[in-house]
Amino acid sequence: MDEFSDRLQHALEAAGIKKRGAGAMLARLTGTTPKASSKWLNGEAVPRKESLEVIADRCGVRAEWLEYGIGPMKVSGDVEAVNYRGQRMAPVISWVQAGDWSEACDPLQPGDGEDWIAVPPGTGDCAFWLRVVGDSMTAPAGVSVPEGSLILVDPEIPADSGRLVVAKLTDSSEVTFKKLVIDGGQKFLKPLNPSYPVLPINSNCRIVGVVVESRQQL
Repeated sequence: MDEFSDRLQHALEAAGIKKRGAGAMLARLTGTTPKASSKWLNGEAVPRKESLEVIADRCGVRAEWLEYGIGPMKVSGDVEAVNYRGQRMAPVISWVQAGDWSEACDPLQPGDGEDWIAVPPGTGDCAFWLRVVGDSMTAPAGVSVPEGSLILVDPEIPADSGRLVVAKLTDSSEVTFKKLVIDGGQKFLKPLNPSYPVLPINSNCRIVGVVVESRQQL
């Protein structure tokens, strides 16, 4: 495997990154253009050292192997989605993808998400980001999560009463973002915007995960 592009493709495959969308993912990861990353994949160019090290970290391979083919391919330890500062990353996914998220962990691989964003230490391995759509969680006072905000959803945290949750209703292909209220054994999904109705739920609903962080774009 003498060519850099061959090693790059091999590293991406070994990290579970699908060929479709790999160019866009590499561009976002390294801060370059999709055109530049396509040249790397097609063997027309080699990334600068800083970008190459970022790619190596993401794929869990040695930078020396990726650049020159020298030494073993893999670094020691498990491969996990990290950025070049060593932070864990989680994918930004669609509402439909979130609805299909299994209770264990969706088999989403790096490159499948719309983007990848760093998460705080201690975040569960199955966590993901969603971009809020609509104003049902925009409150006139207190806690408010307006449209366009990014929310970090962790499926490994217990869904206690009062937590903000992402839930899937059996009659919908997507999920909904609401406050979980448990009163007298009855469960409700309550919007923060009082203009929207409170939804009583039972076996027709599955809690996908608890929202542990929100970020707003200014």
